[in-house]
Amino acid sequence: MAIGARAHGTCDGRSIEARIRDSYADLPSSERRIADLILDFPGDMAAYSATELADLAKSSKAAVTRLTRRLGYSSFEEARRSARESRDWGSPLYLISHERRQSVPTDSRLKEHLEADFANMIATFDAVDSTEIDEIVDAIANARRVWLIGYRNSAFLASYARLQFIQVRDNVTVLPSGGETLAEYLASMSPDDLIIAIGFRRRVRPLRRFMQTAAKLGVPIVYLTDPTVRESVSLARWTLVIRVAGVDVFDSYSAALSLIHYISTAVVAKMDATGRKRLKSIETLHDQVMDFG
Repeated sequence: MAIGARAHGTCDGRSIEARIRDSYADLPSSERRIADLILDFPGDMAAYSATELADLAKSSKAAVTRLTRRLGYSSFEEARRSARESRDWGSPLYLISHERRQSVPTDSRLKEHLEADFANMIATFDAVDSTEIDEIVDAIANARRVWLIGYRNSAFLASYARLQFIQVRDNVTVLPSGGETLAEYLASMSPDDLIIAIGFRRRVRPLRRFMQTAAKLGVPIVYLTDPTVRESVSLARWTLVIRVAGVDVFDSYSAALSLIHYISTAVVAKMDATGRKRLKSIETLHDQVMDFG
């Protein structure tokens, strides 16, 4: 199934919420109570059975069945599968649970948060191929130019990576800049360059189109993504799958930051004397222009 279909349901491309809004005015009260619950917590359809959902909405299982068919699904299970796909895809709305509405003590939430971040980092680093990491570090150190691209939450990770790499090498660019198109950058790229594409859920279509064009140009690609990825992997020479699932509504990027940090320090070691020379030059210029203090 295509990524786009995963994000928007399985029947006609519309989300569960869109279907409900289209039919809401015509819903009888028994179905409207269920619809209201789904609109508030659409991810609960993935977590509960039809009976459990009916109990939460103070309605009936028969009303749940009628509602899902009215929305265009062949069964509750099909609607549930659509909700599960949207939750896996990373929609924050689908990650909010009815159960989490109840107050949870702060110390418990802090512990859950920390444990989830540790679990993400351990699972990510356990799956890393050290040979692949060495190849990526070598490619970053030796590429003519390094291009980083990321949209939405992936954008700050691309910027963070650039700030590390430019300490020891030049020609590191995050794209696109405001007012510019990707084609204007692609026209300057060659197989001697390196692209680091960062695409965590929910990925946008321009990233895949950019990767497709770059691959045709022969530019090697490092792809940082999460376990929900299905497409684009074949376009990259190296793919690093990083865990991002958080405890609650938002994804966590602690494992991504940690892996980028490791790669950055490995690039410093790889650049050796050349990297140290650039670092010294930067520090001297900091003093001359009085950047700090």
